[in-house]
Amino acid sequence: MKDSDGGKLKLFRETYKDLEGTYDIFPKLCGLSGTEYWALSMIDEGITTQYGICEHLTLSRQTVNSAFRQLRKKGLIRLEAMDDNLRVKQIYLTEEGKAFVEKELSRMHGLEKEVWQMLEEEEKDEIIRLLCKYKTLLAEKLKDYQKNLM
Repeated sequence: MKDSDGGKLKLFRETYKDLEGTYDIFPKLCGLSGTEYWALSMIDEGITTQYGICEHLTLSRQTVNSAFRQLRKKGLIRLEAMDDNLRVKQIYLTEEGKAFVEKELSRMHGLEKEVWQMLEEEEKDEIIRLLCKYKTLLAEKLKDYQKNLM
C-alpha cells in the first residue's frame, strides 16, 4: 500500500466513523437507544420478527431482546406468538408506537432526505456505487480470512 493510500484509508475510516456518529444522534433526539431506534425503523418497514431484525441490523438476539423490553415498557410495541409457531413472536407497533414513528422517526428521515436532495443525481449514484463496491470487496476479503482461520 502506498503511503498516500494509507492516509486516504485513514481519512475514509475517520469519515465513516464521523458519519456513524452523526447517525447516532438520531436515536438520542428521539429519546431512544440506537438499537431501539433502528428496531422501530425495521418494524415500520415491515420486518416484524426478532430473527429478521437481528439479521438486518447484524445484532445479537440478546441486544435486540433488550431493546424490545424497553420498547414494550414505553408502550411502543407489542409481541404476539405466531399461530404456526408459538416460539416465534410477531412484533407490532402499538397505536402509540405508530404515532411515535410518524412524529419522531419521520422527522429524522425527513432531515436525512433534505440533505440527500442537496446532492446532484450523479453524486448520489456515485456514493451508492462506491460504498456498495467497497462493502462487497471487504465482505469477500473477510470471508476468505474466516476460511483461513478454520
